[in-house]
Amino acid sequence: MRFVHLLSIGILAPITGLAAPAIDLSVSDLVISNEGLNKRENLCSLKAPPVLCQANSSVTVEETALRAYKFYRAFVVDGDPRTMFSLIDSTYKQHHPGYKDGPNTIWSLFCNGNKIGSEASTAWCFDASTNMSYAQYSTTDRWRWVDGCVHEHWDQGESIPKSKCYKLTNGTKS
Repeated sequence: MRFVHLLSIGILAPITGLAAPAIDLSVSDLVISNEGLNKRENLCSLKAPPVLCQANSSVTVEETALRAYKFYRAFVVDGDPRTMFSLIDSTYKQHHPGYKDGPNTIWSLFCNGNKIGSEASTAWCFDASTNMSYAQYSTTDRWRWVDGCVHEHWDQGESIPKSKCYKLTNGTKS
């Protein structure tokens, strides 16, 4: 009986080894990195944004509000530089001291795809009466929209005009 037991172990051990995975996994291979959750596409190998917004005078208020929401998501929540810069025009005016005008001036700040916050911990607004959008996170930014594109930016002493926020028809609250 003992001989049969030893014989079966001798036969089954090599077969079991063949059924084992051929790769060597360690515990560190199974850990999901938080870095991937906080970053999107890194475009810093590009010297300039891949695509900029083309002004279009037929863009409606509703479309501008939707673009403003998309811009907020790309800038603050998703960390998506490709989408963010596709909504900024080529004559972007910067009202922050120390930064020149033009989207290329800020490209290196956002090309890496870092997220700033979550939708739950931040706020946004589009004021149709002034064609301005706002994003509130650790600070509050304000952008003026012209012909469907972000055209100007301010970020000092800004606050969201909560009573003037545009209501999007898709149910997203501004």
